[in-house]
Amino acid sequence: MKTTSPKSIEILKHRLASDLEERKWQFKKLELQYLEAGQHLRSLNQLMWQVPSMVIAITGGLWYGSTTVDELQARAVVLYFAAVFSLLTIVIIWRLRRLIQMHIGRQSRFSPDNEDAPREKYVVIGCWIAALLGSAIVSTLGALNPSYLSKKQEPPKEAKCCVSQIEVVTNPVQPPACSAKPPFKRQSTASSKPCAK
Repeated sequence: MKTTSPKSIEILKHRLASDLEERKWQFKKLELQYLEAGQHLRSLNQLMWQVPSMVIAITGGLWYGSTTVDELQARAVVLYFAAVFSLLTIVIIWRLRRLIQMHIGRQSRFSPDNEDAPREKYVVIGCWIAALLGSAIVSTLGALNPSYLSKKQEPPKEAKCCVSQIEVVTNPVQPPACSAKPPFKRQSTASSKPCAK
């Protein structure tokens, strides 16, 4: 049997320890990638729910604001802007969904059961796109017919009856401070006239 020198044993120990540290570092890098992908996935999922709902709220505000504008051309411009805003948001949420899918793919590499997971179901994004597309269509229809949208109310119609009699109440004498009924004198200054029609 071949004997090994203590120096070669130390070199072998050093090489094995170095290989072990390299493997530990590789596993640590994989763990960090998995955790980072999970954090990005959670933040993107939160954005996926927040962005369309904020856009729909902003679009509703634009719709309300457009109904208070008197000029029809300005109303149409606001409604066209709301339509373009909704359509651009559809592009944004498609981009968010692709990023989410990328991070799901990164995390799936670490899972041994990734064949059982459902692949690319776009139910939520489909609902948001339907809502935003409907918002864009309504905004466009409102911009094409801005005269139908108005928050202003018509002025009230004037009464067709006129004042028939005016009474003037005079009080020439100051009543006492503790008097129960002050003495008032009524004088009629106008005569009754029929209402003009």
